[in-house]
Amino acid sequence: MLQTLADTAVLGADWLRMERPRARRIHREQAGKHLALLAWALPPTSSAGVYRPLSFMQYGCRLGWRIDAFCSEAPHTLREHGEELLARVPREATLHVVPPSSREPSYRFFPRVDGGFANALAYARHAIGTMSSDPPDVVMASGPPFFTFVAARLVARHFGVPLVLDYRDEWTQCPFDFVDKGPHDRALESRCLRSADAVFFTTESHRRHQLAAFPELDPRKTHLVPNGWEPSDFVEPEREPREPALADVRTVRIAHVGNLPGHTAPGDFLDSLEMLLANEPEWRPRVRAQFVGRRATSSDRALRSFKFPELIEVVDHVGKREANRRMQESDVLLLLSRPDLERYLPGKLFDYLAARRPVLVFGSNGESSALINRLGAGVLCSPGSGSALKDALLRLRRLDLAKSAASVHAWLQEHRRDTLAARAFGIIDTLREARATATA
Repeated sequence: MLQTLADTAVLGADWLRMERPRARRIHREQAGKHLALLAWALPPTSSAGVYRPLSFMQYGCRLGWRIDAFCSEAPHTLREHGEELLARVPREATLHVVPPSSREPSYRFFPRVDGGFANALAYARHAIGTMSSDPPDVVMASGPPFFTFVAARLVARHFGVPLVLDYRDEWTQCPFDFVDKGPHDRALESRCLRSADAVFFTTESHRRHQLAAFPELDPRKTHLVPNGWEPSDFVEPEREPREPALADVRTVRIAHVGNLPGHTAPGDFLDSLEMLLANEPEWRPRVRAQFVGRRATSSDRALRSFKFPELIEVVDHVGKREANRRMQESDVLLLLSRPDLERYLPGKLFDYLAARRPVLVFGSNGESSALINRLGAGVLCSPGSGSALKDALLRLRRLDLAKSAASVHAWLQEHRRDTLAARAFGIIDTLREARATATA
């Protein structure tokens, strides 16, 4: 009890101090392009959420920015192949690991937030102390988790500089449980949005939904900065597409490459595949399925209970280039699309298209199915029917990737990581210049 009171007092004093606007201008030893980036996961963490903020670091530095990046310690379970990603951090960027807060305040006086309010204050305190003699020109946060947004708002307020919020996923509007939404998150998200000078979204559906959910969000602050792909991750990024090769004499190699969290468990796909194989045994020698990546317990359970275990292969997490090589060696790439994913374009879809293999979107209509339909790069299959899956595989057999090669190539050029980072930093540069002019 006494420790809780002490923690509450210490954190409360920190919070009040950082919320208080500064009356004096911060002295800058090196005025220019200096970005503070707050993100929970950066290398050597190798989770899917690392790639977008890492690309901002890589290409922001190439565009002349110095970056101080603040992140948490990489969990042991998420460090596999992390050294490969750590090697991509440029020399002009500095990684700062923020220790998790050990303080537990009374939540009668403190709000709860996704990732922990005490951690938000720890990040803000660490960033402010680290950059006190070399203040940033812009502060940027990438979430989830979204305590980074709360921290970035405090840091930007302290230094009197623009705030940029990057939504890799949604916060209170997220339909999945990987974002921990409590009673205070809505108010904190609204406060962050009002304070932001620019807000990045990965899909137009996300942007429109956020504007509808938060009328106080100024549409002029919102920007579409999609996810992307990295050409150097592919051994043969410019190769000509080959035929799907779904002839009767060939085995159809279906691959799902990427994580299988609880919200994208493969049970529905496996059920349809079981129906096909049970009703039409002649398909059994012709289908193989491979699942590559980390898996939630529910996904593991679904894979272990599959009635034809000899036809599937399960591979643990591999490095990025190895994952993309496996994509390129497959005949069909599987994307699971639940109804609550309709506003999302999963990061793996960008690599799927870069691998130049036909995509089977299994599930519901949404951003993903609309894209592959527009590009002529795959088909959509509804769940619950073995015959529907058979029909989808036959349609993929007839799919002529050569016809869609030009449109896919053009789309990929627009969604290179370097191209998208240039778009993002063009917006950030405009904010920096406007603030510098206003305070001159």
